[in-house]
Amino acid sequence: MQLLLGSNYHVVSFLSILCALNGLWIRPVHGFGSSPEVYRYFGYGSNVLPSTMKSLRQIDPIDFTAAVLPDYELRFDGSEGNLIEPSAAFVTPSKKGEVHGVLYTLTAEDFAKVGSTEGVPFAYRWKRCRVHPYVGDGDNAGRLAMETTPALNAVVLESPKLGNKNIPPSSSYLGLIKEGAQMMKFDREYQEFLDSIEEATNLIIPQGISGMLLRGAEIARGIPRN
Repeated sequence: MQLLLGSNYHVVSFLSILCALNGLWIRPVHGFGSSPEVYRYFGYGSNVLPSTMKSLRQIDPIDFTAAVLPDYELRFDGSEGNLIEPSAAFVTPSKKGEVHGVLYTLTAEDFAKVGSTEGVPFAYRWKRCRVHPYVGDGDNAGRLAMETTPALNAVVLESPKLGNKNIPPSSSYLGLIKEGAQMMKFDREYQEFLDSIEEATNLIIPQGISGMLLRGAEIARGIPRN
């Protein structure tokens, strides 16, 4: 898939294929500078930590901000038999629910990288959504944004095969989500929710390896955690 990222023509073709497989046509939201194609992607899970995007996925966002996705909830799914990293974050529709994450503005090339590194269309699929951006204050800025700020069109990753059972994540993976939530100053109530999530036990590596993988990518690329 990386070979398809060499030119804008190939990127657009690659995106068209992915969208067709998902039954979805994703249009750029607006022009920015010399690039006519810019995409808004709502990231959750470990992607709420900008370093995951920059170091691990080798994506350089044009811009990013805290945002809230209404009428969804955060879930964890995977395999209980996986004793290294048993689960990952997913979102699923839920009336009166909300998921706090990061709204990234991306070029076409970087938007394609999100799809390829996240396993679209097999592990995830694209879904149109509407999110409310906000400047985090660690209190209730997100909740106020839902009441006062117009929603923006964006896309989010959903799972086509999400199970009914929550599988606890490793403390390392959940720790990255909590770190991103603190850095972006998500609402206090949402951070308390993250603190209440059960963590996996009896793993081969007790804390999991997500944090180590990200740290290795940061060292390899020479990019500090931010």
